Amino acid sequence: MNGGLGLEVWDHPEERKRVVGQALERWDEETLKQAYWAYLVRHRKKPDQGAPLYLGYWVRWLALKGRRWPHLEASDLKAFLLEAKEKGFPGSGRGPLAWSTVERARASLRHLFPFLDWAGHPMPPHVAFPLKQELPAVAPSRAMPEARYQELLAKAEAYPLAYWRPLLKVLLVLLGEVGLTVKEVADLWKEDVREKSLLVRGTKLREVPLSPFAREVLSDWLPQREFLAGHQPLPYPHLLLKPAPGKNRGKPLGLEEAKWILTEFADFAGVKAEGKRRADLALPLRWRAIRRFLKEGHPREKVAYWTGMKSLVVPEWGEEG
Repeated sequence: MNGGLGLEVWDHPEERKRVVGQALERWDEETLKQAYWAYLVRHRKKPDQGAPLYLGYWVRWLALKGRRWPHLEASDLKAFLLEAKEKGFPGSGRGPLAWSTVERARASLRHLFPFLDWAGHPMPPHVAFPLKQELPAVAPSRAMPEARYQELLAKAEAYPLAYWRPLLKVLLVLLGEVGLTVKEVADLWKEDVREKSLLVRGTKLREVPLSPFAREVLSDWLPQREFLAGHQPLPYPHLLLKPAPGKNRGKPLGLEEAKWILTEFADFAGVKAEGKRRADLALPLRWRAIRRFLKEGHPREKVAYWTGMKSLVVPEWGEEG
């Protein structure tokens, strides 16, 4: 989009107020996109060339919802972004979208309010611009259904390579019951397992309570872990050790090995990729743990602390699974 297309219009306050006002009345996407770009090239050193595109999508969404300027709902920007996540941008033919795409759209619209001031048509004061932490970090629909979680636990007991079975069960529980990331799981030490809690190290140091089931699984694992540790001259302190026979038996299960065995197990368990998403177990399991905590009645802030998900804002949890 050429920033110099409408200089004689955009550089004259009365004219741009008239043109933008008419465009708002008609929800004229192209004119509003041109006006937004004209504002950006005049006020930003490195304007985002994609910003007018997202403004056009929002304007189209408003038109489809039957809104009339300036009679907007307070949450129209947030509602637009959340709906785009699940269905795609109106008329784009793509959806659902990645949260990174939704965040780019949100960031591209952050100059919308000053743009409208500049154009002489301020945004209605009750309309709010959504902050980043107001949007879910992961879609609620990605939480693993309870029946699927129980099915995976059962399939771990039937994994063809028997020496992986105990460790697989621990991985599934630490992800799906406690809510850790794969890296946090790989970094755990044996001494991090307390009587009723787990100490999680790293940048988000915290202590997470263990459910009775998680305590039972970890209790079953510790004797096997000691057996594996004995295969190295100097036992490693890590909680998860490699179980495969050979010279590496008893060495720490690193991040890449943990990802590998989860991928292999996902293939064995018949977990299929959804759309453009890869067949990933980690995120659905982690959000299954978050759902468990919330359903048990723990405050959202506490769950965010336990799981390290500081931006945890998940509307309508508890209605799934």
